[in-house]
Amino acid sequence: MGLQQVIFGILEFLLSIFTSLILIFGSYRVFLLITPRFDEERQLRKNNTAVGIVLGAVFFGEAIIVRQAIYPAMAVIQIYVLEGQNNLGGFFKMMVLGAGYVIFSGVLALVSILFSLWIFTKMTPRLNEYEEIKNNNTAVALFVAFFVLSICLLMSTGVEGLTRALIPFPEVGSLPLT
Repeated sequence: MGLQQVIFGILEFLLSIFTSLILIFGSYRVFLLITPRFDEERQLRKNNTAVGIVLGAVFFGEAIIVRQAIYPAMAVIQIYVLEGQNNLGGFFKMMVLGAGYVIFSGVLALVSILFSLWIFTKMTPRLNEYEEIKNNNTAVALFVAFFVLSICLLMSTGVEGLTRALIPFPEVGSLPLT
């Protein structure tokens, strides 16, 4: 293991941290913008556990989905480095592309979660989830949270396939089986 690989590994790690912070903070801000009447921050300050449960599930669900995009992006960067293409400009280009794919999957995850929640509320007309959560009904919050997490687990494979299709994996050799 050369020093250059260690440096590239550290840069990959920093990219993961940076991208994760952008995605989670960005998702939080978007969530606040699209639900202004709910005012999650005020609800959290009022010690509304139900809101905390649902927000936590949304972010955890997004992490489940985005995780499926991080691996292929980082794998391409590792292949790039291990093939000896150690030019720094190309490496940063791969890092930016990898971050772009991960952010794209984060946006896709958030849109999918919000759409799923919207469909869920339409399919359960006798249960006003938002009002129950606003009233700190933790049973409803847990129900919604597990719905979000279930949807995210099921969607994560699709996001992985989409990410693998979009990321330009380099061609590698094959091994004869005879």
